[in-house]
Amino acid sequence: MSDRSVRAGMNHVGVCVGDIDAAVAWYTEVLGLLLLDGPMDCDTTTAGASRRKEVFGERWASMRLAHLLTANSCGLELFQFIEPRAFRPSENFEYEKFGPNHLAFTVADFDAAHARIIASGGRARTAVHDVNDNTLICYCEDPWGNVIEIVSRPYAELSVATTKP
Repeated sequence: MSDRSVRAGMNHVGVCVGDIDAAVAWYTEVLGLLLLDGPMDCDTTTAGASRRKEVFGERWASMRLAHLLTANSCGLELFQFIEPRAFRPSENFEYEKFGPNHLAFTVADFDAAHARIIASGGRARTAVHDVNDNTLICYCEDPWGNVIEIVSRPYAELSVATTKP
């Protein structure tokens, strides 16, 4: 499809964490995201409750929520589900399931970002790989087990670099 008028842009991604205050601090300090709003408490009595019940189901009763922004204006919506409480799966990277399996962030200083992730309670899942034309990537985790990838070049450049013969 070549018609740019129907090409969608990424608006935001929602991620579940176990401690929203710590997660806001982590994503703003480690990856430099901008906090737009929150954390805020949401339950069955707050604005948007009926929409949230529709999205999360009848069992949903309360959560905390924050909105952050990346350098290229993509949103990151953090959720801490209180009732029912969310849990961290024993094997977090369930790549065989449909749906998202990681978030990727373009970072200006790859080595510094990698070091901040590890020093702040995250972890590297893989070694740092150089994938063509000096493009560095590493799969990591935030402190709540969400898989994140850091990349030294923007996606369009990465895609071209990794598909060269």
